[in-house]
Amino acid sequence: MKWQQHVRDVTGLSCWQIMLHMLIVALLVMGWMSGSLVRIGLSLCVLYGMSVLLMLFLQRHHDARWRGIGDVLEELTTTWYFGASLIVIWLLSRVLTNHFILAAAGLAILAGPAIVSLLTKERKLGNISAKQRIRR
Repeated sequence: MKWQQHVRDVTGLSCWQIMLHMLIVALLVMGWMSGSLVRIGLSLCVLYGMSVLLMLFLQRHHDARWRGIGDVLEELTTTWYFGASLIVIWLLSRVLTNHFILAAAGLAILAGPAIVSLLTKERKLGNISAKQRIRR
């Protein structure tokens, strides 16, 4: 077994995803040490938003090569969503003074995608007849 496959089996992440996490942690530590953590956090959030928009655009492209790049971006944005959402909550905590509003925003940011995904699946299951749901 190649060492890359062993790393993927153990961690569930590919090597480039682990390197991306390490790079982002290094950027955040450098920002903290230099006193520019807010600017770096904002830059990372903007970069995340741009990659999401680019992913949405490329996944619907007619050329298979561009759709492949969109799929790589989807894996990237899925991997980095939790980190980006924590940065957003931290940035909101610098602006919001009401802890209840901050907690509601954090809950919406962290649990929102899962709830939307579950509601979408339920709506899709409503279109399937009872005989189609049973698989043996």
